[in-house]
Amino acid sequence: MDVDILSSENAKCLINKSIKSSGLTCLVCGSPATGFNFSVITCMCCKAFFRRNALYGLHSYQCRYSTGECTINMLTRRDCSYCRLKKCFQVGMKKELILTDDVKRLKREKILANRKLTISNGLDLCAYKNFLSGDDSILLRNISNVYEEHCRLPIMSYEKREYELTCQQPLKTRIKSQHYLESFQKHCSSLNNFFQHLPDLQEFSPDEQKRLLSHNSRFLMRLNSVETLDDSFPLWGAARLLIEIMYGKSIMDNVDQCLHQVRFYLNDSRCTQLMLIVLLFSTSINYQGNLNTLVLYKLQEKYVHLLWSYLERRYGSVGACEKFSLIIRYCLRLQAIGHLMEVKIHDVQWQDILLSTQKINIE
Repeated sequence: MDVDILSSENAKCLINKSIKSSGLTCLVCGSPATGFNFSVITCMCCKAFFRRNALYGLHSYQCRYSTGECTINMLTRRDCSYCRLKKCFQVGMKKELILTDDVKRLKREKILANRKLTISNGLDLCAYKNFLSGDDSILLRNISNVYEEHCRLPIMSYEKREYELTCQQPLKTRIKSQHYLESFQKHCSSLNNFFQHLPDLQEFSPDEQKRLLSHNSRFLMRLNSVETLDDSFPLWGAARLLIEIMYGKSIMDNVDQCLHQVRFYLNDSRCTQLMLIVLLFSTSINYQGNLNTLVLYKLQEKYVHLLWSYLERRYGSVGACEKFSLIIRYCLRLQAIGHLMEVKIHDVQWQDILLSTQKINIE
């Protein structure tokens, strides 16, 4: 796990260095940018300013010149805290990404605890074969390799390519339904490609596979976002604004909060991969189609057992129980959010129908 953490930090450092060397400017004050901070490209000064002041909110400040429209640039950014903070919010900086001192402390303690656990038990990524059966070890390794090759890396490459093509454009020019649909299709097809490379999925007919993937795709894409969303690429910010129009800001805030909590508390890529497979072989009462339920339940049992063995061997019995409880909690929460999104879309559709009916009656 420490290897994953270090790799993530190194990747962020490389991205920030590339941003700095590319000549990009801070979206708040226009000075040379030093990295992607709180979901927006900014300089170090505006990053520090936002971290110190954002949690207090605009209501805690007053415009120095009582206009609320002060010009914020590299020379005037210190003149008015109200207008500077206002501009931070306007360009898309998110106070939800600010870590409190308690969260930072817990994160450091968690990293140290994982490092001690890894050292004391010898549970590094290369040592799983000492605690799992040979077949289980091979299966885990194959799942990770297939997931990286056919799902995570294609999605990350796509997001990076789109970022490089549009990073110089204003945010509003990126808020297009076509761009969101293309992104949605790329994420969906990459995830399905990962599943199609699982031999167990071939237990079902092509039509059954299609129905199963279609039935679970939206929920699985939300869960997969834990592994594929990268705060280094601001395209999600543009797509998020578009989605807010459809679902509302409060629902999207809940999605953001849930995904960040899963990342922080679960922090295990292999666990997420196994959960994706377990949930793929799942149906609900509104499933449209026929399936061999005996085969379905056997496959689900197989991967639940593999998940539990992995958790128990990596974290111990108590740690496995804690991780499994977290998985259930956040999956239920994501499911509840998904239900709210469906209800919202249903309400919007009914509103469109009513408006159309009223228009016809008037004509």
